[in-house]
Amino acid sequence: MQITIRGHHLSITPAIEETIKTKFSQMTKHLDQVNSMQVKLSKDHQIDKRSKRGSSNHIAEAIVRLPGIEFFAHANADDMYTSIKILTEKLKKQIDRYREMQLNHQSLAI
Repeated sequence: MQITIRGHHLSITPAIEETIKTKFSQMTKHLDQVNSMQVKLSKDHQIDKRSKRGSSNHIAEAIVRLPGIEFFAHANADDMYTSIKILTEKLKKQIDRYREMQLNHQSLAI
C-alpha cells in the first residue's frame, strides 16, 4: 500500500506523518486490496473578523483507492491532529459500509 502525503501552506512534520500512517494502517488492516492513498493537509490562513483568529482552518482530505472504487473524505478542525482523526473516522465509516455491502452480496450469491 502506498500512502502519499502532501502539505499545502504547511510543512509535514515526522509526527504528523507517523500519525497518518498509524491511523490509516489501523483503518485498512482488514482490506488487502488497497491500491493507494493520497492525503492532502492544508492550512487556511483566513482570519475570522469577530474573534481575530482562524476557525476550523486545518483541513485534511484523503482519497483511498481500491480496485473499482474510490473513497473520499474531507475534515476541518482547529488542530491538524483533530482533523486527521475526524478524517479517518469518516473514511472508516465508508469502508465499513463497503465491506458490509460486499459481505451481503456474497451471502446472497450462495
